Amino acid sequence: MAPVGGYAWGNAERRTIGELASATARASESALLLCAYGQLWDAEVLVRSVLEGTLKFAYLLQSHETFAVRHREYSQDLFELALLKDHQKAVSLLAATSDPDAPDWQPIRDRLLPDDERDQLKQSMTPAARRDLERRWGFTGLVGELERSNDPLFRHIGATAFAYAMASHIQHVDAIGSSIPLERDLRGEERRETIQMAHVGRLAGDPLRFMFLRLAVGYRFTGADRSPLVEVKAAIDREAAQFQQAYREWMTTEYPDADFYTGPSPE
Repeated sequence: MAPVGGYAWGNAERRTIGELASATARASESALLLCAYGQLWDAEVLVRSVLEGTLKFAYLLQSHETFAVRHREYSQDLFELALLKDHQKAVSLLAATSDPDAPDWQPIRDRLLPDDERDQLKQSMTPAARRDLERRWGFTGLVGELERSNDPLFRHIGATAFAYAMASHIQHVDAIGSSIPLERDLRGEERRETIQMAHVGRLAGDPLRFMFLRLAVGYRFTGADRSPLVEVKAAIDREAAQFQQAYREWMTTEYPDADFYTGPSPE
């Protein structure tokens, strides 16, 4: 990512891009550490975050023509909207305490906005404009915009929606999210072990593929020499190949009567 970091950004732009790149890299590392300890369902939630951060990174750097507007929306408009939401949640928390003025609650009081600043932020955008902003920067809005652009870098980006949805079940602990992990634990040993290894392969591979997408978008935006990406892609493919056998073993175990599957694991 050094060529992207070394680009002639403005100070605010450099901070935004740096923070977003760091957040996705940090979450990727944490997901891999969880996989190493067998905590695959918790890793799913982090890989979901990596995907969402990658989509925002790609949306920001898709083109020079849209960068200024999208950067303002991400770094300023959405930030201010989040401040308003945090303010209201802090108000609710303090209202639930017996002594909101106690010293112990100072960190929460620090999250409160001054009245004039709160009013100014409320008036800066209509409710309809806020809803539209959040819709466009949400997962569905980002995927839809990138896919409709016919940008070759985002071909089939909509295919990420399935894994995102499954991770959302885990994240929000709905009936599907609470039942899937237990159902796997109740399977027989062979079925459980083979799907576990296939699952590890996807969770290890997805952050690498998302990283490659960030690199490709960043190199294109900054005009960096893209030839090093050939080796990056080859290295990712070598890592993914290690888990192809695990995927085939799971398919053979789970679908013993099927004779149609002979290819590698899906990317």
